[in-house]
Amino acid sequence: MISVIIPTLNEERYLPKLLHSLKPLQPEEIIVVDGGSGDKTVEVARSLGAKVLFSERGRGLQLHRGALEAKGNYLLFLHADTYFPEPIDLSNIAKQGIRASFFTLCYEEGTPSLRLLAKLINLRSRLWNLPYGDQGLFLERELYFQVGGFKELPFLEDLDFILRLRKIYRPVPLSYRIIVSGRKLKSNLPLYPFLVSLRNNFLILLYLLGFSPYTLRKLYK
Repeated sequence: MISVIIPTLNEERYLPKLLHSLKPLQPEEIIVVDGGSGDKTVEVARSLGAKVLFSERGRGLQLHRGALEAKGNYLLFLHADTYFPEPIDLSNIAKQGIRASFFTLCYEEGTPSLRLLAKLINLRSRLWNLPYGDQGLFLERELYFQVGGFKELPFLEDLDFILRLRKIYRPVPLSYRIIVSGRKLKSNLPLYPFLVSLRNNFLILLYLLGFSPYTLRKLYK
């Protein structure tokens, strides 16, 4: 039994593509946890068969709210602006005894700079078993709660969770692709995606050095 959990906030544009891509996977349930959308996200989710929950705004809070409600013994956490380009046999991953795993990231826009950035991201995540939230996370429900779940953090909730997860089980990289929107990386500035990535990695370094996510969130904005 597999439960898909998707946190949303004003995602009516991207959510349909993700939900349609999940149909061949045949999960037991799809849970959309909305943080107070002002658009038609909730209506779209319900019309495409998802169960909708409501939560205070905050990705960590929303993800954990979905996990508490989920019935599946495996949980698949996804961002709303992602989708799978081809069917994936998630049950086969579970049968292999893989307790936690993540996917190979590709950017939807496919520009040369984003293709190169995706390769670097995949290399980093494979070398250190350190994926971020937009790469998806598929893991045992029991393992999720053993780690302590996603925390109520304003920023870097995915990194916080993965660092705790790696102490118990290092997530396995999968060859299956997950397509991610490059909406936050669009600009006319040369090498803009790499500048954003450099900033993000600097913030991660500050977090590892002990800076509070509440402080870093202000810098991220």
